[in-house]
Amino acid sequence: MDKKYIDFMDEISDDALYEGLLAYGFFAEKLPPVFTAVPFFEYCKGLETSFSPGWNEYISFRVMRNIGTPRIMGIPNPFKYQLLCLELKSNWAKIKKHFQTQTANQKHRISRIHIRKESGKRRIFEMNYKDWRTDGNPELDLLFHEDGASRYLVKADISTCFPSIYSHSIPWALVGKETAKINHKDSSAWYNKIDSACSDMHHGETHGILIGPHSSNLLSEIILTVVDRKLYEKGYRYVRAIDDYDCYVKSHKEAQCFIVELEEALYEFDLHLNHKKTKVVELPIGVDKTWKHTLKGLIGDSNSGILKYTQVNTFIDTALKLAVESGDYAIVNYAIKTLRGLNKSKNGKLLTTKRVMHLAILYPYLLPLMEEFVFEPYKVDKEEIKKFSDMIYQDAVKINDYESLCYAIYFSIKFDFILDGFDGDYQKAQEYVIDSKNCLLLIMTWIYFMRQNGWNRKATQVKPLNKVAMELKNTDMDRYWLFCYEALTWGSLSNEWRLMKKAGVSFIDSSIKTKYDID
Repeated sequence: MDKKYIDFMDEISDDALYEGLLAYGFFAEKLPPVFTAVPFFEYCKGLETSFSPGWNEYISFRVMRNIGTPRIMGIPNPFKYQLLCLELKSNWAKIKKHFQTQTANQKHRISRIHIRKESGKRRIFEMNYKDWRTDGNPELDLLFHEDGASRYLVKADISTCFPSIYSHSIPWALVGKETAKINHKDSSAWYNKIDSACSDMHHGETHGILIGPHSSNLLSEIILTVVDRKLYEKGYRYVRAIDDYDCYVKSHKEAQCFIVELEEALYEFDLHLNHKKTKVVELPIGVDKTWKHTLKGLIGDSNSGILKYTQVNTFIDTALKLAVESGDYAIVNYAIKTLRGLNKSKNGKLLTTKRVMHLAILYPYLLPLMEEFVFEPYKVDKEEIKKFSDMIYQDAVKINDYESLCYAIYFSIKFDFILDGFDGDYQKAQEYVIDSKNCLLLIMTWIYFMRQNGWNRKATQVKPLNKVAMELKNTDMDRYWLFCYEALTWGSLSNEWRLMKKAGVSFIDSSIKTKYDID
């Protein structure tokens, strides 16, 4: 039997929870890796008083998913996020007791993706992390019931899960709806403090938690483990990955009953099923996804030889064909990650590089993979990365794809070259960026020009952006705080922002500045 849910929670101390959520779970992984909250975490440790309570908006940004639809994510106000993390830390023992109560009688761990202690790391959440030694493979056991074999698989997920979570439903889950409603005006109650910290971070809204910060994954588990307990006690056997359910049942009737029961259990917390994605599949099908078997069959034992040009080409073509047929473009991600770990001939490596770079131009959702899975392992020449980034830039400007623009700028910063779009008539490029009113594009452009000018705030190319930062600070600081805070000096800021800036805290990773040996 794999480790129980509470075993993972017990491995995390309240201090480790606080550090993991605040220092390493503040910025979403989908962002270009130039931001860090570690200095802010260190700054918070030295404070004698807490930050001021109250409502604040947050920075929103759009990322393209591999299904071709956008997802709106958020970067919270740092002071409000710290207060939420502090509440979770202060009440971690009670929250763990909640998880113990909800999961104690389950013979397998239903939730497969959750916070956990990772060996040698301080972060406590990783979306795709899996360790077979502790996670096991409960799906194999779920193929069998005490009174027969599973004949159907129900696949279901929650409609817009995080944006639909009602902050008041967190107390409902923690102490029961009746108790929570009776005491909803008691601001001193620990569960109401968590509720308030969530809504304060969301400009006072009670509907929706931010996608991106790792705290949201913990908050959703508080609710969904209650749903799991109700369904498990009714005899249903399934696994859940965040908000995706795979339930193994003996009959089509039982499959329909599970869908109804799941819908009712979710509705108690104002959550709803996504009926467009809910389906019943007749078994047998591979416990692992069938497309994985197809792709693995093309490469066989990766240690037995070297993949040649034609084999790599067939592998990529097959992955694309499967993605188009199924509509699941996560298959392309899987293929790219798999290829990195395989032995390939010189021509096979070159083909992989060219084809994946071409795919990333066609499918920009692949851009976050390029550095780790293409540029670095295949030692792609800087000039090739520049050509690639210039193409990304040109295409992105035409359709106002700010996410891709940010990655083109990031690659130019990381690999130290000048983007064609920012060369020559830089005023035109800056006008476009300023008109975009996109916080991330503004800060990435500011970093680019600061780096190109020796981190000189008074440089001609930087001054227009500093001016915009001042204007936004006076009119819309909440939704542009990251850009305004970094672009302005401490004398131009006020209150908690000024004190933090004066203390030398930056949310830009220090490695970005090392080219000029600047602290």
